[in-house]
Amino acid sequence: MANRAARRWSGAAALAGLAAALLCLSGCQALGLPGSPPTSPQPTSAPAVDVAPPLDCAAFTATPAVEALLGGSAPLATTPADALTTPAGRGPFGAQAAGGGWCRWGDDPAASPAATTAAVHLLSVQLLPRVTANWQWQAQQYAQTSAMGAHYDGGESRGGDCGRATSGAGSTCHTNVLVGGSWLAVVAMSSTSIIDEKAFHALVQSFVPTVAAIDARATTPAPVTPLSCGDAAWLKAVAGIYGPASVAVVAPAATFGLPNALVADPRVTVCAYRSGSGDSSLIGTVSVLRGGSAAYATYHGLVVGRDPDASGGTIQVGSSELATLVRHTDASASAPAETVVDALVGDAWIQFASVSGSDDQAASVVGWVAGRL
Repeated sequence: MANRAARRWSGAAALAGLAAALLCLSGCQALGLPGSPPTSPQPTSAPAVDVAPPLDCAAFTATPAVEALLGGSAPLATTPADALTTPAGRGPFGAQAAGGGWCRWGDDPAASPAATTAAVHLLSVQLLPRVTANWQWQAQQYAQTSAMGAHYDGGESRGGDCGRATSGAGSTCHTNVLVGGSWLAVVAMSSTSIIDEKAFHALVQSFVPTVAAIDARATTPAPVTPLSCGDAAWLKAVAGIYGPASVAVVAPAATFGLPNALVADPRVTVCAYRSGSGDSSLIGTVSVLRGGSAAYATYHGLVVGRDPDASGGTIQVGSSELATLVRHTDASASAPAETVVDALVGDAWIQFASVSGSDDQAASVVGWVAGRL
C-alpha cells in the first residue's frame, strides 16, 4: 500500500495517446458511443455538494484511544486517501454510496512519504448496512478466509487476524463483525510498534453499540435496476474503444471481505476488464456509484488537494457536455500505472481506471456508461 504519486506524460506519449484517441473515436462513433473530441485540460474545481462526513466518527472513539493502540500520532482524518489507489466501487466511497460510511484516524499509507523511514499509524473503519444474506453467503463460499474470530458481545466476528512485519516493529490487526445486519470492517496498522491484540479487540468491542445504533436506523433504499457491466453490450463497447478482438470480465478475489459485499448492492457496480484473447492483459476497471454525489465531492477535493497534475475535461452525453476529472498514477509494487477518469452524472459517480491507452479512451468508456444510466 505504498504511495503512488501523480505522473506527467511525456510529449511523445501524449502525442501517441492523442493519435490513439482519434483512431478510437471513429470506432466509438461506429458503435454508437458518445466519444467526444479531445479537449484541452481545464482547471479543476470542487463540485457544489455537501461533503459532511458519512459517519459521526467521534461517536466511535476518541483520538487518544486510537493513538494508545497504535503507539503514535493518529488524528481523525477528513478523507480516506487510500481511495486514490482503490477502484471507487471497492473502497470506502463505495460503502458510503451504499448507505454506510467510513472513518479514518492517522496516516494513511497511500498518503505517506515514500521514504522507508516514514512512520505509519492508521485505524480504518468501514460500515455497510443490510448485508446479512451476503455475509452468510460469503462465509459459505469463502470458508478458508472466513473463520470465526474473537468473541464480541452483540456481534459475530469472521475473517480476522493480527500479524507482525517480517522485519522491524510493524504490525497489523483486522477483523469483520456483523452487528445486526451491518458489516463492520476494522483495520489497524502501526509501523513502529506491536499492536496489542487484546487492546485491539477491546477497541472494536467499544464500537459495537455505536454500530448497533446505526444499524437500527438503517432504512431500505429505493429500488434501482442493477447495471450488468459484464453483459455483451458492455464488453463490446470496451473492445471497440481499446481494440482487442474480445473482452472478458475479471472475476473478483475469492476471499471473505467487505469489498465483495459492496458489489452485491445494486447501487454499486464494479467490473474489471481484460483482453479476452492473447495475453489476457488487464484493460481497466469501471465503477458506478449511484447516490454517490457526496462521496464524489469528497474524492474530488482529495484529488485536487493532493495531485497538482490532475486536470478537468469533458464528455458528450446526448446533448449535454459533462465535466470530468482526469489523473494519472505511477506503477507501484504489483499495481500498474493508471489513467483515471471520473464524472458525476446526476447523482451517479462514474469512474474508469485504465492501465493502457489515452485520457480520451478512458473518457469514452465513462461517456458510454453515462449513456446507460
